[in-house]
Amino acid sequence: MAGADAQLQALRALHAVTKRVYASRDLTATLDAVACGVVEVAGFGLAAVNLAESNGDYTTVAVAGHDDLRRELLGKTGSAENWRELFRRAERWGTLYFVDHRTGVPEDLYVWTPDIEETDDPAMWHPMDCLFAPLMAPSGEWLGVLSVDLPEGLRKPGPQQQEILALLAEHAAIAIQQARLHSELERSRAEAQYAATHDGLTGLANRTLLKSRAEAAGRQPGRQVAVLVIDLDGFKKVNDAAGHEAGDEVLQLVADRLRAHLPGAEVIARTGGDEFVAVLTGVDLAATVAGTAGRLRAAIAEPIQGGTGVHRVGASVGWALGGPGDDVEALVARADHAMYRQKRRAGVVA
Repeated sequence: MAGADAQLQALRALHAVTKRVYASRDLTATLDAVACGVVEVAGFGLAAVNLAESNGDYTTVAVAGHDDLRRELLGKTGSAENWRELFRRAERWGTLYFVDHRTGVPEDLYVWTPDIEETDDPAMWHPMDCLFAPLMAPSGEWLGVLSVDLPEGLRKPGPQQQEILALLAEHAAIAIQQARLHSELERSRAEAQYAATHDGLTGLANRTLLKSRAEAAGRQPGRQVAVLVIDLDGFKKVNDAAGHEAGDEVLQLVADRLRAHLPGAEVIARTGGDEFVAVLTGVDLAATVAGTAGRLRAAIAEPIQGGTGVHRVGASVGWALGGPGDDVEALVARADHAMYRQKRRAGVVA
């Protein structure tokens, strides 16, 4: 009966750890939960998760059992070649790999040695013994390796302890895949969201993001709103003379100059082929917006040196001022009209 109670207690503990592992969608938190679970449930004084890198190396990313050892082991990397040699030397204990101290580990593979008494008793744990559980995907891909040390009573783990360790390794592998899939999904969503709100060529906001950011800026109490519409002069000549690759490079470098000269802008957007819009907020923009427009014109007029050669363009800049609650789209339209009036006065065609 006592044995059955112990098994039930172990299963409950294993279930609790498994729930904690699956509850985390963050890979780092998942692996920390795995390492802690091995120490709490499987009966080992030390557990380390070594995650497989794309080049086949393994890096220690989670450690449980001792804070000082955690600081020492985290970030250690072992080469794929040394790990393969380690497993070549190991005995198979079901799905586990045991490396006897008499066999030894590859010299170049970092291994922590516990401060325990050496023994020749085959049932006892030697300080140079090593036990590993592979973390494998259903496809057979090695996702990582779970390393354990200091088994309970310093005795070599028996069948039940080995089984618990193997079960935790299986759950850990599934949890790693789940965390990776979640990360990939989040990354895909972020990329899709970015693509939906940003110009693919310059990385500036597009019309969608401009509208939402401009509306938010227009709701800031006690602050003026300035909208600047910047349209390049002479851009068509660049495309006609040097090609669209040169035109794209000019647009990218102009975008960089806008970012550099408008660091406090609420939003900078590319709204057309060679047209940009910036929204600024402040308490006394009426006194500064004309100077800002002049600086932008001067900055854009500087020669543009890129991989396709040296190019020159100018800029016509129109602006409009408003206050809290003003319709920002109406401000954009007013600034756009002001920009075209400037073009006509300067006799600029394109």
